[in-house]
Amino acid sequence: MLVEPVQLEWGPETWDAWRPEEISKLLAGVDARWCVVGGWALDLFRGHQTRAHEDLEIATPLWDFDVLRERLSAYEFFVAGREGFWPVDGAGGAYFEYQQTMVRDPANGKWRVDVMRCPDNRAHWICALDRAIHRPYDESIAHTPDGIPYLRPELVLLFKGLQTRPKDQADFEATAPLLDAGARSWLASALTETKGSDHPWITSLD
Repeated sequence: MLVEPVQLEWGPETWDAWRPEEISKLLAGVDARWCVVGGWALDLFRGHQTRAHEDLEIATPLWDFDVLRERLSAYEFFVAGREGFWPVDGAGGAYFEYQQTMVRDPANGKWRVDVMRCPDNRAHWICALDRAIHRPYDESIAHTPDGIPYLRPELVLLFKGLQTRPKDQADFEATAPLLDAGARSWLASALTETKGSDHPWITSLD
């Protein structure tokens, strides 16, 4: 049943985010695909933490979301949108309009992880911001030495290049020099397709 969105506190002080190794342990053996995305994914690629992270974002295909939710059933799940937050079971059309799902600890009201429900087609990762951009799933996910899955850095930087907040610029400057030629070429092409050839990052990727 559709319910009205509620207004919940949001901001750095409302987070008690898990670290990637903690979510990996919580989801160990789950029969679903998932990976760390966002700034933490870039740090997993680099092999060490380079800056503070107030949150943790992971992504999972839309049809695998319920499997992750069942594993984390001790926590509350809310669809996050412009109008506010909906409990997942009462989100109605907002469940499909917005891909962001926030997981909250009912014991203290703190957010623990942000789960993105992604539109891949079982064979390909598909960019949620421009579905014309896609890539075979096996070429889109990497793993740390201890097995934590993360979205490859060029794909993470594509999302960041479509926003370019100060922290996104800093992440690009720290990560781009570490990309191999194929990753740099893919990112330059994807940014050109989505934002045009005058995107300021493209000349740095040549």
